[in-house]
Amino acid sequence: MKIIRFQQKRFVLVLVVIVFFVIVHILRNSSNSEVLDCLLSSDDLKKVENLLHDLQAPLQDLKLTHFLCYNSLWGALKFKGPLPWQNGLDICVLNKELSLIDEGFLIRTFKRHNLNIAYNSAGGFYKVQRFSELLPSATLTVFEEDPITFQMRRVGFIHRMLPPTACEELNCFPPELIVDPMPKASFGELNVPVPRDGIEMQKYLFPNTWWKEITPINCRQNIE
Repeated sequence: MKIIRFQQKRFVLVLVVIVFFVIVHILRNSSNSEVLDCLLSSDDLKKVENLLHDLQAPLQDLKLTHFLCYNSLWGALKFKGPLPWQNGLDICVLNKELSLIDEGFLIRTFKRHNLNIAYNSAGGFYKVQRFSELLPSATLTVFEEDPITFQMRRVGFIHRMLPPTACEELNCFPPELIVDPMPKASFGELNVPVPRDGIEMQKYLFPNTWWKEITPINCRQNIE
């Protein structure tokens, strides 16, 4: 019996380790925005900007704190608009505010603005797009403050399986970066909330690449 129990425990341990590394691989290779052609047309880039304009309306109606993050923050910092090759938006929101809103009311509020919103419980993010078109789309990534580390971290059951110190995968960042009121940055013709201290947020969201050139290699000649 002891041998069987030992083998069972060892099997469970191996399984947990395998699951952990699979989750890490998924998180490190996932993308928050849709990447299409090397350079989008001016019309397509305008559609991204227009989607952001329309998206801000329900977020403001619901009084949800929101700010540019991930690749859209790079776009604001580097190009004052969408990344020329990114057919999507990255917005970050807070779980403590979302948890106070009825899910049906949330969906209806977005629907009034002709926007469809769907939650991905595994990844802890919402996908938003117009009813009339698949692209561009927006990703609303949900963060909450961890009670152990007191850092902001991603939600979703994939992330909740990780220890609170797994910050490279959880994209932990200090809450001081999003103290209200946040500064605003240009995104095309819009002025949108962004985290404090400029590029500082990207050091947490892209811990292994934030200092590198963000333009894809095959696009660099076209951008220049």
